[in-house]
Amino acid sequence: MNNIQMDKAECWCNRLNQLMKKRNYTQKEFLKEYHKKYHGGTQANISRWLRVGNRIENGKTIGFPSYETMSNLADFFGVSVGYLTGETDYKSFDMEKVCDFLKSDEETVMAIIGITSGKSIPLGKYNADAYESVLHYILTADSFRDFVEEIQNYAEYIYRQKYSINNVNEVARNMKKDLFDLAVQCREYGCWSANGYGEVDDFKENNIEPTEELIEAINLLNDALHKDYEEESSIEQSIKLCEYKLQKIYFEIIKELSKEENLPNMIKRS
Repeated sequence: MNNIQMDKAECWCNRLNQLMKKRNYTQKEFLKEYHKKYHGGTQANISRWLRVGNRIENGKTIGFPSYETMSNLADFFGVSVGYLTGETDYKSFDMEKVCDFLKSDEETVMAIIGITSGKSIPLGKYNADAYESVLHYILTADSFRDFVEEIQNYAEYIYRQKYSINNVNEVARNMKKDLFDLAVQCREYGCWSANGYGEVDDFKENNIEPTEELIEAINLLNDALHKDYEEESSIEQSIKLCEYKLQKIYFEIIKELSKEENLPNMIKRS
């Protein structure tokens, strides 16, 4: 096998093993079900199918099974041969077409199918039509587009809050440590005249020379602190505003769903 074939073999083994584990099959149980459906296969066959690409005692490499067997295995697990060999990450050609059409991924499509079929809801299969209608009215509601947009805004603000740029850290990174530490110490120092008490000079009282370099460092530090505070306050306000808008839109969607003409289609059938 060349490198491309070895990559396909590795993918084949991984995905075949994953599909078996997902259904909780032992090799013996899998063989029983496979034989029942396709009237073929032995324990030795399964062992080889799960070790494609591996070297055996005589130095030879275990090759892929026949295309008929590969097709049977794909059919058994409800996937395509291309999925098993890594030519596509979609389990079936139909799924690939649906995902391309919706500009979405397989997980999203499966979540939608889980709702519309009722499979992802306890006893949902008996009311699949009602759940399909609910999802239809949600997705086609005028307010739903606003909801999606506001969710994206909310996510962005939460991200900015968690990973905000710390201006103070930027100042510290670009300044000598001794100078930064001194600027932190002297950040609120000042020099002024106090009526009845004479002149107050915090620098002089602490035996610190207010050099131009130090004054500039203090100004940079104070500006950074102010920016950090403003940014934090702005993000917090934006998050609260988003939460308010999302709650408002949520109830607008509920109102749209509850139109009289929609209700009959969303009722569970006994």
